[in-house]
Amino acid sequence: MLKLSLSARVGLLVVFAGASAQVFATGMWMPRSWIGERGEPLVAAPEFFWELEVKRLAAEQEAAEELVPAPYPEDSTDQEAFEGYRQAFTAKVDVEEFEAALKSGGVKAADPAKALQAHRHARQKLSGLAKGEAEVPAAEEAPGEFADYHAGALAMDSDKAKAKAAWEALLQRPAEDRKYRSTWAASMLGKLALGEKKYDEAVKRFQETRKLVKDGYADALGLAAESYGWEALAEMESGHTAQSARLYLTQLSLGDVSAVVSLKYLVPDRDSSPYSDNDPVKVSPVVGTAYAVETTEAALAKAAADPVLRRLVTTHVLAVGVGSTWDNDSGVSKPDPSRQTRWLAAVAKTGVKSTPDAEYLGWVAYSMGKYEDAGRWLKLSEGTSPAARWLKAKLARRAGDLKLAATLMAEVVRDLPEKEELENSLGEDSYPMPLSRSASCDLGMIQLTRGDYLAALDSFLAVNMWDDAAYVAERVLTTQELLAYVAEHFPEVPKPKDPDNYTEEEAKQHDEATRIRSLLGRRLMREDRYAEARPYLPENQWPNHDRYVAALKAAANEKASKQERARALFTAAWVARYHGMELMGTEGGPDSSSTAGDFISPNTAMERLTGQKQKIGYSDDEEEPDFKPGPAGLVVPVSPDEKKRLTNTKLNPEKRYHYRHVAAGLAWKAAGLLPDQSEITADVLNTAGGWLKGRYPKEADRFIQAIERRCYKTEIGKEAGKKHWFVEMDGPWSKEEEAVDPVPQ
Repeated sequence: MLKLSLSARVGLLVVFAGASAQVFATGMWMPRSWIGERGEPLVAAPEFFWELEVKRLAAEQEAAEELVPAPYPEDSTDQEAFEGYRQAFTAKVDVEEFEAALKSGGVKAADPAKALQAHRHARQKLSGLAKGEAEVPAAEEAPGEFADYHAGALAMDSDKAKAKAAWEALLQRPAEDRKYRSTWAASMLGKLALGEKKYDEAVKRFQETRKLVKDGYADALGLAAESYGWEALAEMESGHTAQSARLYLTQLSLGDVSAVVSLKYLVPDRDSSPYSDNDPVKVSPVVGTAYAVETTEAALAKAAADPVLRRLVTTHVLAVGVGSTWDNDSGVSKPDPSRQTRWLAAVAKTGVKSTPDAEYLGWVAYSMGKYEDAGRWLKLSEGTSPAARWLKAKLARRAGDLKLAATLMAEVVRDLPEKEELENSLGEDSYPMPLSRSASCDLGMIQLTRGDYLAALDSFLAVNMWDDAAYVAERVLTTQELLAYVAEHFPEVPKPKDPDNYTEEEAKQHDEATRIRSLLGRRLMREDRYAEARPYLPENQWPNHDRYVAALKAAANEKASKQERARALFTAAWVARYHGMELMGTEGGPDSSSTAGDFISPNTAMERLTGQKQKIGYSDDEEEPDFKPGPAGLVVPVSPDEKKRLTNTKLNPEKRYHYRHVAAGLAWKAAGLLPDQSEITADVLNTAGGWLKGRYPKEADRFIQAIERRCYKTEIGKEAGKKHWFVEMDGPWSKEEEAVDPVPQ
């Protein structure tokens, strides 16, 4: 097994998961929303991914060779572990092919058993003993291609000249006598030349490796496919960056994703480490040795002059090239487009009039806010690729042509692959976001802006952008529109074929139907359409629904006594307080039912309606206003029709945990039916005020005033009077409710 003392640039031995994509540096996961982020994602350029884009470029390469999958666990990126697995695989192939040669007569031996013993002994000297393997006694190998190869490999550490001579001798044997080890010898001679910086010789040997395989020589290790990467390294070390790029792309086209990292070494003006390109903050001009030039400007000029390198560098600039600087005044990172500027200037100096992927240069300009330049580059493109149509849609939206923008984005969504595979997974709910998903979100946002609300809902649901879909469903659609939509698309919650074993698709359909039907049910509850709401709520909420509705019905019975009606009102209040999120909470802000209240979603509806920015706090006991003065800075304007619809779906009140206010209001009515100086009255007021005291002390204040005014002789009233605030004391009715419906802990 060859061991070369090359620099870290030899990333070819390890299939490294090197996707470089711009990620969001947040301390915790939070739902992401196109609409809720002031519309900024619609205006911004999509996130491009280095790995996806270089794979797209690689698909244009043609090669007849086949990649042999690396024999090591997929989750292993450890160099030492890889070499161990690779050695074991090489040893296995070596022995199996020798046995095959013995059986076929390709190797002639008077004593086949002795010959096999000698071969196994030589292989053990090279690879070491496998786990649990017994040492094979020493024996001398008979002359032949296998012995020649072993002689060279055993000499590598001590005498490279001897190793070279052994492998050259192997290649001088008659063709019929070197069927199995010719490719091995040629490949090792190439790597040996590469280690000695004899790059021209290395290139010839790697090309020879591929020709040998084409001529029918054995290649169980996949050395022909691997040779593209090694030859690319030799060309790069020679300063032949254009040829190196094409070879690395060919290597990638065969499925060897280690080329994803190797290709980064051909990108000038990048971060010094190709493994840290996913951090957009660390961008510093780096020339590297690949271009055999001394300045960044010269390296950029050399790259810009070659069509393949130009596409490669443009891809890198888009994927990871947006640097940032910290702004002390605003306290946020701001884009630093200096790298894009340098690259576009380098391309412009070439005087190029047409170039493949000109639309990607347009995206570079677009990301800098240079929209006219983006349009000029777009005109140089064929205009048919998804990237070109997407850019055209962005520019059309800026020009106010929403119809054209929607048409183009629908085409982009149709033509982009539904699933994009990266070594660093782009799962459905992972970030960075797959291009197909962000394209559908752009389409949905344009449809929303145009007033095509049902189509927008479809677009967001199609890619599981639930926060955006929920906004449209519960705040923009009318109730009748939503009822009709659910009746058409989600008439029931689908049942799996096997209740104990959901398929992935069944689970997705079940969850989607459950979520939107529950959203509809809670909306109907907020509109007091209780009978209609029940079938849409989850079955586990039906008992709470029934108890709430029965209590309200009993409270409305004017023939009942005041205390009976008050008791029913308190029961309804209790259910609203402790089950309100599930029965009537909004999916998005202000209640955040989508996260069960664990995370606070911005109240997008009110931000878009009022033009004010919501202040978000993270503690249930944190006192704060729902909105603070100041513009929300909406990037995408709200149409008059959308505003009208948002006005019609406003809550009463439009506050965080609004159902607590509903519960407190019911309790207040109950207390109004009860006598003064009653422990029951004090209990109702103290309990309901406690539901508001943390976040809304001003609203809670009327309850404490009522206790001090009406119940100062009661035990609860006396203790509350001492503190001038609520007390942790249970009264008669709260104890009864707790016994029937315990407070969640």
